[in-house]
Amino acid sequence: MLLSSVCGTFAVAACRKGGMSMPKTSQKEQAGPDSVQAVVIAMRILEKLAFDGRFGRVTELAAEIGTSKNRIHRHLKTLMDLGYVSQEADTQRYMVGVRLVQIGNTVVNQYDFLSVSRPIMQRLRDAIGFSVVLSKVENGRLFAIEQFQGRGDITFLITVGSPLRLHNSAQGKIVLAFGDPALLERTVSETLTPRTASTIVDADTLRRQVEEARGRGWAIAPNEIMSGINAAAVPIFDHEGRLFGTLAIVASIDDLPGAPDGEHLRLLKNAAAEISGSLTSRSSQQKEGRP
Repeated sequence: MLLSSVCGTFAVAACRKGGMSMPKTSQKEQAGPDSVQAVVIAMRILEKLAFDGRFGRVTELAAEIGTSKNRIHRHLKTLMDLGYVSQEADTQRYMVGVRLVQIGNTVVNQYDFLSVSRPIMQRLRDAIGFSVVLSKVENGRLFAIEQFQGRGDITFLITVGSPLRLHNSAQGKIVLAFGDPALLERTVSETLTPRTASTIVDADTLRRQVEEARGRGWAIAPNEIMSGINAAAVPIFDHEGRLFGTLAIVASIDDLPGAPDGEHLRLLKNAAAEISGSLTSRSSQQKEGRP
């Protein structure tokens, strides 16, 4: 049996409600070949500035890309407004902006996170038999980014990239326990929407469970996000000891009725510690200039 969306809401909802706002476009820009061509030109400008390793002028970019200087200038202005391109005041040459650097660093970190985590997740799944879910913290929000399905008759399918609610998931309680302290107060100040009859909707109860999770290093959420399902989650830390993500095992309430047994908990904690250690090692290598 396959149960879907066990760990969060649909990714589409997250895109509609959150994320960076983009400038409004006219109806003409929203449809037709002109809008596609505009995207192609913008991407080629960014590629030229990034891969050539030198600053660019409007005339040079127009000649290399094969379009007019006016069109290049318009695209550069938009890219500058968004932070993807910057301009030297004295030479008037253009270069890659800080926003593009931030995106590049985020992508590299995410690929490192996944490449480090996947073999560890698979070993954990093979040892326990439950589904294993990896999530990443981004700006106070939590997103499921990878899953290894369990070996049992009932398996669980998540939507990669879907956000997890902080008050009704084991992973979310870990974020409230080990993440930014302001998150807990912000969460309890909002309406704690119930997903099931067991979802925590009382602020004091949530605070107590978060405190318990902080003290013991793990959290559970039996029947809270979906009836018949439980999860146990632990934190993953980066090289500076900050919360980076969570690792969780997910199973039916019959297989995981409450707290995980001692052996399952030991394996889960060891897997999370191994991922944290690998992130620390990767960071040290990067600082030393080693691949």
